[in-house]
Amino acid sequence: METFKKYFLEIISKKYIAFGGKADRAEFWYFVLFAFIVNFILGLLFAPLAALFNLAILLPSLSVAARRLRDAGHSPLWLFTLIFGIGVLIVLILCALPSKQPARQHKSK
Repeated sequence: METFKKYFLEIISKKYIAFGGKADRAEFWYFVLFAFIVNFILGLLFAPLAALFNLAILLPSLSVAARRLRDAGHSPLWLFTLIFGIGVLIVLILCALPSKQPARQHKSK
């Protein structure tokens, strides 16, 4: 439950349209997983409710994807490829790549 709060509810409530900054892989993929689970359950119960849920999480989904792309070293402008059908696959592949963090410098004694 703590993971659900941290990676889903916090993004929806506190980072709703926070396109700046970075998101690690765990933040992005947990958000995608929880959004899929909630959407699946709502779709089973009442399909129009699932459609409203998808509309409600559109901006948080785009913002977490933009932050993830930035963390992976890519431009968030790749989100514009979502307009085309193949763009979803491109964005998912780019989001799956590891973070581009500078290598740590080890001090020699």
